[in-house]
Amino acid sequence: MKQSHFGPIAAISIVIANMIGTGVFTGLGYQLLTIQDFAAIIALWVIGGLLSLCGAFVYAELGSMFPHSGGEYRYLSDVFHPSLGFLSGWVSSTIAFTAPLALSSIAVGNYVVASLGYGNPIIIGLISLIGLTAIHSLSHKASGAFQSFSTGAKVLFVTILIVLGCSHADWNFSHFTPSISTAAQMTSPSFAVSLIYVIFAYSGWNASAYIASELKNPERDVPLSIIVGTVFVTIVYVLLNMMYLLVAPIHELTVNPETMMPKELVVIAGSHFLPPMFTTISGLIIAFMLISSMSALVVAGPRVLRSMVHEYLPSEKRSDIASIPVKSIWLQTGIAVLMILTSTYDTLITFTTFLMTLFSSLTAMAAIYARFSMRKVHRPYRMFAFPATPVLFLLINVWILYYIMQDKPHDMYYVSAILITGMLAWLILHIRKKKVGT
Repeated sequence: MKQSHFGPIAAISIVIANMIGTGVFTGLGYQLLTIQDFAAIIALWVIGGLLSLCGAFVYAELGSMFPHSGGEYRYLSDVFHPSLGFLSGWVSSTIAFTAPLALSSIAVGNYVVASLGYGNPIIIGLISLIGLTAIHSLSHKASGAFQSFSTGAKVLFVTILIVLGCSHADWNFSHFTPSISTAAQMTSPSFAVSLIYVIFAYSGWNASAYIASELKNPERDVPLSIIVGTVFVTIVYVLLNMMYLLVAPIHELTVNPETMMPKELVVIAGSHFLPPMFTTISGLIIAFMLISSMSALVVAGPRVLRSMVHEYLPSEKRSDIASIPVKSIWLQTGIAVLMILTSTYDTLITFTTFLMTLFSSLTAMAAIYARFSMRKVHRPYRMFAFPATPVLFLLINVWILYYIMQDKPHDMYYVSAILITGMLAWLILHIRKKKVGT
């Protein structure tokens, strides 16, 4: 019998760490460019949390049905067709994990330089990324211990920040009272486009689904970690953004529309209620918090790539599915390094969010279809409020996808290129697999 590796605490830590990253520390600055109504902004984060929770219920059911590593790759392959599963795995391996990993690495470098006053942010980000890759290549014990510790420290800091900020702020709830302006902004295209940054910030709620084969009890731990992690992070995100808005002026939080470079929201907000010393060390604290997010991405992403290699390259030497995918980990890091050196922040967020939303929508469709086509398959967990949960998830996702295409049509060229190259890769590997099998 295979030995267990990651327990439920480590699984929940991986989900939380995947979610709490650059998105919540930068997203508000972009939203304020077009939305100034406080109630509408908080509605963005509440909707993002509800959407993620609906998705969490969907993935929890599929994860209990198919307790194997790979996430959407496994679900779409088993329910619909291997080509669709491969395409989702291709997106996960090339974009969905590597883009947030690259963005977090850049952010780590920027925060460290801002705190120390010297250094090259790109080099610092690269060193952080390579160091984490080395740690997670060692053993499950070292990997799980580092992830649990770094996530715990991150959660503690964010909690302290929220408590101190909220206790210092003048709690005038009239700022968050919905008005006619709120309704107008919530029905505008800008609101849908602003959800791009929210969805990006919430990405990672399904992280434990990618490491299911390495969990102690995947049928229990996948649903548990996804749902608990998503609910916790939703509460944190809403409170953190309320704190930003209450303690700092809007003009300080809003990004420069000419450069579109992210604002250091925690530092800006903290400067209004924390001692001056905080400004000096804040960059290092936030950098460590982002390293926790990077750590979780290094853990989850390579498991998809390994599953694909096992299935489409049968001539390759197979490793134990419960072992550490060292080659895949380093390959993912290599792709992230290329992104760090070549891509821009805003573009990465847009097409990454589009592709993640697209395949999570297809996964919701798979969950609905599986209820009728796989009636006899054992479901240790059945999603809450079916079919309303996946249908609501789908409707909001389609709304977001439509407005992304309308507002940022040029970024769809990147989306098309990734999907086309993915299909070509599947055709080549599928033909090779058939030849090897004959």
